[in-house]
Amino acid sequence: MSAPSRRTTALIACTACLALACERSPGGTGSQAPPASAPALYTDTAPASGVDFRVETGAAGDRHILETMAGGLGFLDMEGDGDMDLYLVNGHSDPRRADEPGKEMDRLYRNDGKGRFTDATAEAGAGDRRYGLGIACGDGDGDGDTDILVTNFGRCTYLTNAGGKFTDATESAGIVKTGFHTSAAWFDMDRDGDLDLFVVRYVVYRPAAAHRCKEGAVPVYCTPKLFPGEPDLLYRNLGDGVFEEIGERAGIAKGGEDEGKGLGVVVFDSDGDGTQDIFVANDTTPNFLWRSNGDGTYTDAAYAAGVAVSGEGKAQAGMGVDVADVNGDGLMDIHVTNFSQELNSLHLGHAGGTFVDGGRAANLGSTYQPLGFGTLFVDADLDGDQDIVNANGHVNDRVEETDPGSGNTHAQRPALYLNDGKGRFEPAAPSLAGAPFSEACVGRGLARADIDGDGDIDLALSPLDGPVRILRNESAGKGRSLTVKLAGRRSPRDGSGALVIAETRGPEGLRRQTFVCSSARSYLSASDPRIVIGLGGAARVERLTVRWPSGAVTELGNLVPPGPITVEEE
Repeated sequence: MSAPSRRTTALIACTACLALACERSPGGTGSQAPPASAPALYTDTAPASGVDFRVETGAAGDRHILETMAGGLGFLDMEGDGDMDLYLVNGHSDPRRADEPGKEMDRLYRNDGKGRFTDATAEAGAGDRRYGLGIACGDGDGDGDTDILVTNFGRCTYLTNAGGKFTDATESAGIVKTGFHTSAAWFDMDRDGDLDLFVVRYVVYRPAAAHRCKEGAVPVYCTPKLFPGEPDLLYRNLGDGVFEEIGERAGIAKGGEDEGKGLGVVVFDSDGDGTQDIFVANDTTPNFLWRSNGDGTYTDAAYAAGVAVSGEGKAQAGMGVDVADVNGDGLMDIHVTNFSQELNSLHLGHAGGTFVDGGRAANLGSTYQPLGFGTLFVDADLDGDQDIVNANGHVNDRVEETDPGSGNTHAQRPALYLNDGKGRFEPAAPSLAGAPFSEACVGRGLARADIDGDGDIDLALSPLDGPVRILRNESAGKGRSLTVKLAGRRSPRDGSGALVIAETRGPEGLRRQTFVCSSARSYLSASDPRIVIGLGGAARVERLTVRWPSGAVTELGNLVPPGPITVEEE
């Protein structure tokens, strides 16, 4: 990052046992593959957790395209007590009236800190009733509490938070554009310390006049190719809780037959110039990489950077997206889930802000058959490298009839791919991944957090055909991580956009791990923004460097678990 390196001091506050272990994987550099008797990494604890929720899509045979897209969910600390609470986005029983409030309600579950949840929707005033798709979490009004943006079909809903009590501030905030909203991201576009908002939109769709599609005599959901893409939105934070939509002025308002149709979004500095860029995974059209020009405008650099299309030059059906350094070279890599019979994309970062298609070299060939939606980099076994978790599920509920013999199914198993420490992935055996990875569902949203404070990363998965799944990490690597919570002053309060570099030294030698602090990732979902550093065989983090969006740099040394620690920008 080329921003000025003003060295700051850090206040290290060893707060409660909230070690947000977000990633780990057996087989880091120099590590051995786990023995056959290794315990399973994940168990589904939803029934015992108190979370009782399933998405209402309204599917009743008319096959409105939005019925296939729902299932967002997000983790946030609603009360500032260090426990990760869970917001679940609901749909609507009547898709023909999707832009009107219905009887179904989103749900907010309060965490007791040990992974046991209680429905707090009514008490918190957080239940939206529109046809919901996704969620983004961030302190939009700068008061120190995490607010919620629910992306809906029609009008979004912006819920401001005051100590765990929420108020619908959508109209007063000016977040009033309508459309087919999908994912969203809070980020600081102009380095003024407050959070702006990027909202992804899908296609121009009118439920009352929707197409009816068939394959032969079989009714199916229509392809997005039949609808024009709807331009995305960019809301600039003006302060005092008010936003202005500037997408057209900023240059990001691209749509139409062959552009847009966005589903997933991540924000990070893709070229090291100190400003935040925006990657949008588009469905059947080329992806966007909006590079900041530093003056409030953006240029689509996706083709020049090598991330617009596949290595074969084909636009794919991008769904979910996440970023991480998968091979330890200090550069961010981009993973995108795609349609069935399209290899998931792994764009490997290179110097100068360019990327190379590395999916095949990374051994991701087994992603060709499933249809992926939510995706996350998670160090599932805390060995210091980034593994991949995918939520899979087809959009065609009759695919076994319309595509016989292809191996395609509507419900599909989630997948865990373990990193060998050099950016090559192996599918985890069901006995190692755990029972949740053997049970098929129509997977959509996927989010991560340490829900029980034990220092490893847990997951929540929202399917369309059953109850929400809570995947608790049961790995043997507990105590082998350090969680870092960022507290910005000139930068956003939660450190959104900061680059965190951790240096460790273990039996495998010196290792550098590089992380981007962001809640917005995956598909329609929000994860905890805290950074979890898997230590593998190391005893400590020898050096921790935080490069803040403001340009400040914090350096700390000799950080020993357990944590977590809070690093404050001076």
